[in-house]
Amino acid sequence: MIGSTSRTSLGPRRQGGLTLVGWVLLLVVAAFVALLGLRTVPVYLESMTVSSVVRDVARNPELRGATPREVRSALNRRMQVNNVESVSDDDLEIERSGDSVRIVLAYERRFPLIANLDGIASFREEAMIEP
Repeated sequence: MIGSTSRTSLGPRRQGGLTLVGWVLLLVVAAFVALLGLRTVPVYLESMTVSSVVRDVARNPELRGATPREVRSALNRRMQVNNVESVSDDDLEIERSGDSVRIVLAYERRFPLIANLDGIASFREEAMIEP
């Protein structure tokens, strides 16, 4: 058949879109990203709370001229009120230099990701209590 056009010579019109395998892969990747988000967001929210506590204690006018022990006590009280459990006394360093008190809080938080894989987030907060 010379001169006639057949469907095979022009090729069938291809439809765009994802195949079933493409959708499954897309859903697996989306589920993984969602899982990472669900596991890491609480850690960073707690970090923001810790940062807020350290800043608030440093700005507290009642603690100007306070001893490191009083500052530690105020920090521990605020951490307890805000239900912060990942910070211990070992993570807290308070030193007096002249009239000011320097607060350094450095801690790590481990959190489960998948099965036996854990994530580790390191945080450091510093503040000065000026006289």
